[in-house]
Amino acid sequence: MMRFLGLLLAFLFVVPLIRSILGLLARAFTSFAFKNTSQPAGANPQPPRVPSGGTLRKDPVCGTYVSEALALKRVSSGETFYYCSEECKKKHLAKA
Repeated sequence: MMRFLGLLLAFLFVVPLIRSILGLLARAFTSFAFKNTSQPAGANPQPPRVPSGGTLRKDPVCGTYVSEALALKRVSSGETFYYCSEECKKKHLAKA
């Protein structure tokens, strides 16, 4: 019985230790293998700048509000339609 308890305790301590070591090795490998070499070390990439402000227009297909500056536009019969994506624009054209 004592031997069983000893093995159980060893199992409870050894398995998490091995898992944590393997996790550290995996993270180190991932960091090394997929490191972005185009930027200097320690530099954080900046997200693309998106113009702020302006008027939001509702996409007639999906209902998403999109900035006039970024929207895909189509003028039909004097009315301007604003689309969030090429897919929504194609769906709207198919209905017309």
